[in-house]
Amino acid sequence: MIDAIRFEGPEPGPKVLFLGGVHGDERPGILALEKLIKELRDGRLQLLKGRVTIAARVNAESAARGVHQIDENLNRIVRVHAVPSTHERRLANELVAHIDAADVVLDLHGTHAPTTPFAFLDDESPENRAWAAALGVDVLLLGWPALYAGGDSVTTTGYAQSRGKRALTIEVGQNEDAGSARLGYAFALRSLVHFGLTTPVSPPGPARELRLTRVFLREREGAFARPWKNFDPVKKSEVLARYADGAEVAAPEDAFVIMPYDAAKIGEEWFYLAAPAQLR
Repeated sequence: MIDAIRFEGPEPGPKVLFLGGVHGDERPGILALEKLIKELRDGRLQLLKGRVTIAARVNAESAARGVHQIDENLNRIVRVHAVPSTHERRLANELVAHIDAADVVLDLHGTHAPTTPFAFLDDESPENRAWAAALGVDVLLLGWPALYAGGDSVTTTGYAQSRGKRALTIEVGQNEDAGSARLGYAFALRSLVHFGLTTPVSPPGPARELRLTRVFLREREGAFARPWKNFDPVKKSEVLARYADGAEVAAPEDAFVIMPYDAAKIGEEWFYLAAPAQLR
């Protein structure tokens, strides 16, 4: 079900897996990795060592329909399912096999709201931090595992790290922004450089670090107080959203709005809050 393209370098080296289209409506990662496939096939980009596997359209059916998912969110159920009862659970069983065969996993996503590029630094080890710093994203977002601790949510990054892999998820930009795919390609290329699979490119500048502090699920019908953009700053007690019954959702502290999605369904993630990492 997952069409994965493999490229081998002339010498042994790290096995790198690039993922795009885990969510079918997030096209920047798909387009970025399709460009990477073309350049490797054409010989314009050559590997010095190692192996690169690229699954540009992990959830190809949802990508063909232009929807986030077919039955459920694939990036919450990345584990082995003994009796896979949905489209995404069947995909998850195949996806974990690709992750198991890799040393390094980079998963490219896009956002609904306007955003600057950011990476989830779930593994805060010096080695993973050095890789993230080499990519040139504007923000490193910490704290995702703590928000979901004790639950059964497993992302591509979470599964990879549970298997001893190096892994990052990057939100390369807004889905409708034509420049997001270009950024996604740059992050993939810089990953290859960082692990020594291709020749160096110009180093990026430093990233700002934020730590996720809260996740807000949409409990019932309502709307945002205003059209939030990713990383919009908010003050303590500022109204973030209002439910149809008049109840308000206010910021419990000074923070930044993360991944706001006003069209979220009831029970799904509506938005997150984060604070500067050094203050937590």
